[in-house]
Amino acid sequence: MKDNKRWPLKQQAEFLSTLAELLAAGFSLKRSLDQLRVFFKHRGAEQVMDKLAEGSSFSVAMKEYLTPSLYCQLVIAEKHGQLEKSVTQLGRYLNLRIAQQEKLRAVLLYPFLLLSLLLFLLFGVKMWLVPEMLQFAPDKATGLVKLGFKSSRFILGGGVLIFSGYLLKTLYWLKHCAVLDRHSWYSCLPLVGKLYRQYCSYYMTFNLGLLIESGLEFQQICQLLQTFDKKTLLHQLGKLLAREVAHGNNFDDLISRYPFIPNELSAFFKKGKTKAELGTDLMTYAQLAYKRLFYLTDKMIAWVQPIFFIVIAMIIVGTYLALLLPMYSSLETLGAY
Repeated sequence: MKDNKRWPLKQQAEFLSTLAELLAAGFSLKRSLDQLRVFFKHRGAEQVMDKLAEGSSFSVAMKEYLTPSLYCQLVIAEKHGQLEKSVTQLGRYLNLRIAQQEKLRAVLLYPFLLLSLLLFLLFGVKMWLVPEMLQFAPDKATGLVKLGFKSSRFILGGGVLIFSGYLLKTLYWLKHCAVLDRHSWYSCLPLVGKLYRQYCSYYMTFNLGLLIESGLEFQQICQLLQTFDKKTLLHQLGKLLAREVAHGNNFDDLISRYPFIPNELSAFFKKGKTKAELGTDLMTYAQLAYKRLFYLTDKMIAWVQPIFFIVIAMIIVGTYLALLLPMYSSLETLGAY
């Protein structure tokens, strides 16, 4: 897949949302895409229609313009008669993601401006105010202030160096590690790990629910998942499930090894329900996981601004201490006279 052809997230959301509305209104897929050709004439719709005319399926025609995870969901939905449901869900999901991104930008705007002004002020203090104050401070205070600035530079430089080394090591590991290990690492990250596990709960149960509702056997589901790109989570999941079933292992073993697999899957498959009932249960749980995903995201966004303000407050307090130290020492010296 060529990433340079992929549509921006907002365009993917607009396209899928509009397509879902047309399908819900009773339009056929071909007629819906004819309508979309007008709105997305210069943004890939023409190429999609050309590929459909050549005999390609809808998911294949859209492959170059969507993320791999969205493409996998379209393939599953298209093959098993759930295209309208899946397109509607994907459109909602992308629109909510865009809304949350805009909310995060709005939340970050004020702290970012305040932090930028504060850093500019610190630069001015360091360049102009501190040298002037040091001229009137006693030697002891001058030495302390200079030592403080040198220590802060050393600590900051050392922190940046350590962080850069850790970041490079992590990026190298992520590039060469197995796909499932990478997803496990994402799931164990502080703060965002919980959010990623919730996304996996929604993503996996929604797709498994679609497949089971369509009447596929477990072995057929594993085979279908393995037809996707090897770098996708669904391919690796299908490969993993097939191997575990062949060795007689159960979901409890998988859950203990891979934290991104939801615990609820084990309970669902142990109930002994029919495929129709199991598919309905998974789709219901997927909707609940979907709502909780965005609840957790909103909750995390709400914490961003307070954390920024705490960091800014610490910088301000440190700056005041650095300025007051020579002044206090000067007053002590004057008092001695």
